[in-house]
Amino acid sequence: QEFSITQLTRLFGISRSYYYRHRYKEIDTLSDVELRIQELVTKNHFLYGYRKIHALIKKEIPIGINKVAKIMRNRGWNCQAKKKKFRKPGTIYKTFENVIAKNWRAEKPRQKLTTDITYLPFGKSMLYLSTIMDTFNSEIVAYKISDHPNAQLAVDTLNQIKTLPKGAILHSDQGATYTSKEFFQVAKQKNIIRSMSRKGTPSDNAPIESFHSS
Repeated sequence: QEFSITQLTRLFGISRSYYYRHRYKEIDTLSDVELRIQELVTKNHFLYGYRKIHALIKKEIPIGINKVAKIMRNRGWNCQAKKKKFRKPGTIYKTFENVIAKNWRAEKPRQKLTTDITYLPFGKSMLYLSTIMDTFNSEIVAYKISDHPNAQLAVDTLNQIKTLPKGAILHSDQGATYTSKEFFQVAKQKNIIRSMSRKGTPSDNAPIESFHSS
């Protein structure tokens, strides 16, 4: 027996307008990518941020780091670990304006450099790759791998570059590695102009983020 819309709405005690409003409402389902991200996030007890999750998933699924960050943010799957805030005696944290402002075009080599540290899953542990890219030709001009993503790793990478043209710009995110006193001093000694992404905006450092996503 078939029922009319009027009979159905009366039977369930709802209005016709409510029925039509919800009849074609999209059912919120998770895509295969989202399901895999959810699995990794829950498996690691919400202790991993989007960078680590991307490092784990990119071997299985071709997906950019910005997409992973967006999915985790929209789904409320961001890292829930409370980071301990501490400063070593004498430590100076310094940030810089976004001088690059997504203008990566360079007229000559080593005029505009970008740097970042990414995760490298290694068995049950993590290694960390620090890289510096020349945006003139997307060449990796320095890199170093370590088991600690600290300021020393970034400093050692930067020290691989011996000569730079006057007015060379180095862009990075605002992580503690790049706002540390150690990194600040080395960059200053090399007369480097510093530039930093806005907080929580990996797209501001797109060239190196894209390289680390590949």
